[in-house]
Amino acid sequence: MPANRPRDLAHNLVLPTLLFAALGGMAWAVRGCSGFGAANGCLFAGITWGTAWWFIAREPARRQSRRYSSGWVILALAVGIAVSGARGWMQWPSFFNGRLMTDAAAGKFVPIPRIYGFIWLFIAGVPWAGLGACLLAWCGSRRPFPAWLWAVRLGCGFGVMGLALILFYRWPQVFLPLYSTIKAQYSDYHTNPSLRRLFGDNRAAIQHLGLYLGFLLFEVGRRDWKNVKLILTVGVLNGLGWSLCQNWEWAARVWPDGHFNFWRCWESSGGISIGIAYGVAYYLANHPMSESEIEARGTGNPNLERLGAYLGLLLGLGISIKNGLKGWCNIYAGNERYWDRMLWRIIGALMLVCLIAILWRILRRPLPKAFAADVFPHAYRLVWLMLIVQNVIAQLITGPWSSWNEVAFSIYYVLLFCLSAVVIYHYHFRNGARRNIPTPANPRSSARYSASSTSSGPWSSCCSRRMTSEAWRGCPGRS
Repeated sequence: MPANRPRDLAHNLVLPTLLFAALGGMAWAVRGCSGFGAANGCLFAGITWGTAWWFIAREPARRQSRRYSSGWVILALAVGIAVSGARGWMQWPSFFNGRLMTDAAAGKFVPIPRIYGFIWLFIAGVPWAGLGACLLAWCGSRRPFPAWLWAVRLGCGFGVMGLALILFYRWPQVFLPLYSTIKAQYSDYHTNPSLRRLFGDNRAAIQHLGLYLGFLLFEVGRRDWKNVKLILTVGVLNGLGWSLCQNWEWAARVWPDGHFNFWRCWESSGGISIGIAYGVAYYLANHPMSESEIEARGTGNPNLERLGAYLGLLLGLGISIKNGLKGWCNIYAGNERYWDRMLWRIIGALMLVCLIAILWRILRRPLPKAFAADVFPHAYRLVWLMLIVQNVIAQLITGPWSSWNEVAFSIYYVLLFCLSAVVIYHYHFRNGARRNIPTPANPRSSARYSASSTSSGPWSSCCSRRMTSEAWRGCPGRS
């Protein structure tokens, strides 16, 4: 779509938001279920969003018109959201009921204004989704990125995180609720064990917020405003969304006789919030670029593109399968720790074999840098692989079926799968209709693009998506 045309709201806002929200409703609910939790559960959600973003953002051509369509997007979102999951949030929901728990097991608490619940869910929600957006922004810099700038970028993130930690210890009254009035209880964790956990959760949330703000500060310094827009949109929208959800603490008052798993309802709505944030960010920051922007960014190395996509899928799906089987064993066979060890030995070895195979294939049959065809002609199969595997895992760890609550979520996941599948198929159908269009950006580049695609030369026959094995063996340097 040329940059000067009005944006297509359906394909740039409505459908992406619907897709990411549906995937988040399933993936984030699974995040807290048997076999998952913490970073492993967030990795499950991150690989799901990352693959979907990559698929709908890319075009069936070598040159891409959207900034954030690299194959590395899959790994970036998987790792970024997994890192953000290395902390908890169990100490804040009671704030919405006006209670700061000092010893939850004994039911001891002190009164606290409900506003603290909104504040800390916002602080938690911003980097929980925003760190993935930071790494996503790394996949689409405005111009070529020198290697030495990576040290500056990482230094900004970890430097501000360190500063946040210093401030946390220097002024605990700012970061620990009611510290000035119950300082003695904060000093006695033996009698007040819940305050120890609150201290740890607040400290981790501030650290991650510092990391998020440091990476954002770097993009502001470079004046890369699309990266700034992407990171800010995801962080702020999800912070607001999580605050409004209130961990579903309001549900018991609305449905006093309800016996639903309200905690998993909160998890699912939290994932929907993240999905909406990424959908809006997709519209604001990932719309098609102008021809000059496309030319300035270039096409990159196709072999690195393949490596990034395959590494992301291997890491995300491999660990998700391992944890999914562990969760199933925990529900139906018991002894989760035993199965965790056994599954790591089997699936870990298979992941290593797959990694060697990926590296061997890329090194043995590398694509030329001037490769003019689609680097991922089978992208549709890859996104379906992700969609099916993740939904099968969701069904495996949702049980037993003797519990109506589990059956309800199983049906819910099926409905979300159907919705996601329809959107994915629509983008595939749309890309198929566009596959025969010769120009990737605008009519002025048609002649140049056509010439580069059909020019004579030793690699011209090797750039076809329908290249036969005989043609490949006939390419220079191929046996």
